[in-house]
Amino acid sequence: MRFDFSRIFLSSNVNYFSDDRPMQRMLDFLNYRGRDELKSLGKYVSSEMVEEAMFIDHYSKPVLQTWDVLDERMDGVWISPSHVHVIDRLQSFGVISRPIVSKDLMHHFISGYLISDSGLFCTLTLTMQTAYALQKYGSDDARNAYLNRFTSHERPWLGATYYTEIQGGSDLGSNKTVAVPDGEVWRITGSDKYFASNSGLADASVVTARIQGSPQGAKGISTFFVPALDSSGNSNYKIRRLKDKLGTIAVPTGEVELENSEGYLLGDQQTGIYIAMEILTVSRIDDAIAAVGIARKALWEAYRYAQKREAFGKALINHQLVQRDLVEMEAEVEASMAISVLSASLFSSVWDVRPPYSREYHFARTISHMAKNLASWSSDYVTRYAMELFGGKGFLHEFPIEKFHRDSIVTSIWEGTSNIQALDLLEVLLKKEMLKDLRDYLSKLLEEISDKGIRSTMDDIITESFSRAANYLSSEQREFYAKDVLDLLATTTASVLLYAVAFKTGDTGMRMIATVYRWKHFDPERREPEIYKFALKHMEWMAHSSA
Repeated sequence: MRFDFSRIFLSSNVNYFSDDRPMQRMLDFLNYRGRDELKSLGKYVSSEMVEEAMFIDHYSKPVLQTWDVLDERMDGVWISPSHVHVIDRLQSFGVISRPIVSKDLMHHFISGYLISDSGLFCTLTLTMQTAYALQKYGSDDARNAYLNRFTSHERPWLGATYYTEIQGGSDLGSNKTVAVPDGEVWRITGSDKYFASNSGLADASVVTARIQGSPQGAKGISTFFVPALDSSGNSNYKIRRLKDKLGTIAVPTGEVELENSEGYLLGDQQTGIYIAMEILTVSRIDDAIAAVGIARKALWEAYRYAQKREAFGKALINHQLVQRDLVEMEAEVEASMAISVLSASLFSSVWDVRPPYSREYHFARTISHMAKNLASWSSDYVTRYAMELFGGKGFLHEFPIEKFHRDSIVTSIWEGTSNIQALDLLEVLLKKEMLKDLRDYLSKLLEEISDKGIRSTMDDIITESFSRAANYLSSEQREFYAKDVLDLLATTTASVLLYAVAFKTGDTGMRMIATVYRWKHFDPERREPEIYKFALKHMEWMAHSSA
């Protein structure tokens, strides 16, 4: 008898795209229409990919193969044939090729929400970053030689970013890797690229290094495109070892050593750090999108389990405390989804802007910091509590729910921790004066709210939040309060946005969810059971599946 994965994963027959009512409402709000491939991807993820991802995580993790049979260095990472197959299938849905060929970066971001698995999607995130950097900042020669390999129908290339070094972490200004010119290429040397995800799978990578003679600090950093094989067909760098991680098992994370490695400068020497950070913004949005996608899967599974599991004589979903839990989790997921998709949309509209950047670019970046932080912490909360709703089974390795939580945890760490997001937001608010732009944007969102009472309440919340944020920003201890500013502005933006989407699309259930989110974050003493009951009815779409 063939193994039936649906016996351990209740959501295996859903379509993660077309069945997701809140996501459809958000895309209606943004007038995004590129949906056919996404519908096919949404079905593939639930019917095949989640099972593949769980099996890889449990029984088939990547292995570093340092030497070949003739005693030559090969520095390859061996993954199972099914792992190769699932990456190929995911790429066949245009996750990388469509943004490059059709300039539809939103397709990539929404695909990330559907895939979300932090291990598998990390491979595609890194590939998107690499292709994005090459397309936008590579020389004509480099683009002509390499870009079409990322869009090939036969074994499309994979990418990676090698930024982090052991002595610096998120402090790229402390990078010690050095680049020197050598004719048409650059020679790059550095022994401590310490968190190099996708190493051993990637056919090319984006690498940060300091051009010899450049000043110390972040302004001295440049960015390079580095193929995995040099022009002679030999390994262009070495992989020292792979990390043993709590989650994200599917993506190999290694330590890379570069020694006279061939590379191609991206952009120019003066704007290297800005290019590196721009590339990082792509993955920060991916982090937000993936985090909330994981949370959605976990909640979908918990909701279906609560329908079927009985305790004390009735189904879990008929217990008031469980109902409250499910509704508050849904509120977190929908708010995080809305701000993350907004971030993706805003960045997609300015991705072709180059340094010095426009105000629109800086505004998109502002939202990305808030989305990344809000979504990652919401995902941590939702996936952990989804495990609790499963009771002891939520803690068992044999069921998928615990993997969702393990994979969600890293999203608050990757591409800059919450502290880094807070400091980066502080910088853009102070130097680019984005607080006014954000206030103006939220005022426009208020116009979508036709209910005068709710609009007035949200206007008061905006006024109070921005007053507090301005006080924090004017304080001599502004760095101490940076995370307060980040959390305050993110929850305010998500709350207003959720109402705006609900009213513009006419979704009364989403309006109730928005009210629960508002109470939880701005009026925690107020909870009306009748509103919760109505909001729970809105969640019934998770009980159904399209054909």
